[in-house]
Amino acid sequence: MSEPLLRVEGLAGGYDPVQIFQDISLAMPANASIGLFGPNGHGKSTFLRTLSGLIDPWRGDIYFAGERLNLAGERGSRRFRNFNYDAVRRRRMNPKQVARAGLIHVPQGNLLFPEMTVEETLSVAPAAAAGRGNAKAQLDQVHRLFPRVHERRFHKIRFLSGGERQMVAIGVGLMAAPKLLILDEPTLGLSPKLRHELCAAIQKIRDAGVPLLLVDQDVEFLQSLIDTLYLFDHGRISRKIEKAEMPSHEEIMAMLFGAPAGGIDNGVGR
Repeated sequence: MSEPLLRVEGLAGGYDPVQIFQDISLAMPANASIGLFGPNGHGKSTFLRTLSGLIDPWRGDIYFAGERLNLAGERGSRRFRNFNYDAVRRRRMNPKQVARAGLIHVPQGNLLFPEMTVEETLSVAPAAAAGRGNAKAQLDQVHRLFPRVHERRFHKIRFLSGGERQMVAIGVGLMAAPKLLILDEPTLGLSPKLRHELCAAIQKIRDAGVPLLLVDQDVEFLQSLIDTLYLFDHGRISRKIEKAEMPSHEEIMAMLFGAPAGGIDNGVGR
């Protein structure tokens, strides 16, 4: 059996002093896609931020494309709270190394520089690719996927709608030539029309062979894209479901929250 593209073992993390998630283990085969689904506020975004090195893991291991991304061992506790401990301590993960390995994270909230134009924003992203891919071909792909991005290429980010900014954010991720593209709630807060456009574009990205790690609150949308679904509950993975065994939306709700009175009875508790 080939080495998984992404392998996570016993990962724990959070924002000191509060632990947000713990004991996360999963393996993502090459050319596959996985989804995370669960209630808001249960640690999914913090887990993704840890995978991409935006925050340091407390303990556990992250391997990507055969490369270890974090330092071994458990993170030491912060004994002194009145100064910036990170300024005198080597970080356990390097986000630049993560991006250059090909693990590209498009975080929730399209965090773009408002005074840059769309064209300028997209032109910066290939630096993260470290020579992977072809910047012109990637830009052509972005413009084909998102005609609105092409139309607005000379506009500053701050003049774009929320949906257009999200399109640019995903375009930035593609410009970095991802071996794995992490999308955190890409359709959150969009109008039905823009949501439909964005879902169709993400489907085309997957069809083009880009593996996805996707978080979204629309189970049907997730199921159309992924091979494996992980239910995320109270900072832990509570269940792994393969595509061939994918239950309905109502059954997934019952798995997470318990069946309502008179509702589904599948024998699965909270």
